[in-house]
Amino acid sequence: MNIDTFQTFLERIDPALTKEEKKDKMVQIADISLFTQCYSTHLTFMGCIEYDINIMEHNGMKTGVLFCDLKKLKKDSFNPWLYTPFSSEFFRSQTNIDDFWFVFVEETINTPFKKFIDFIEDHHLTDYYSKIFLLSYFESNLHQLK
Repeated sequence: MNIDTFQTFLERIDPALTKEEKKDKMVQIADISLFTQCYSTHLTFMGCIEYDINIMEHNGMKTGVLFCDLKKLKKDSFNPWLYTPFSSEFFRSQTNIDDFWFVFVEETINTPFKKFIDFIEDHHLTDYYSKIFLLSYFESNLHQLK
């Protein structure tokens, strides 16, 4: 995502949101920008303003990409009920999303994959997401875990 596109999405953030909500949207846009750079520049970012899920177009298909900051996992505040509704048939029909991907966002260096694999298995994420990634933010690396 180029800087002009990034700025355009930042300007679309609802001014009525709280300071914390605005910050979360900015982080969401920054995450999708780095993800796009690491995965494929052929991904087209379509939006994230209406939902917590990011809507992308990839090879003619709409894909929902959900980011989960590792800090949420460390606080044990991850609630799968907050995430799995995005992949429901109802949500798919309302948004015309064809596929769903899940992305862990890690802000430290050299995190072992095992804890992510265990988390995926414990929460049955493969039942809802066709691709699961680990985005190492400061290393600018993307690892496909599933």
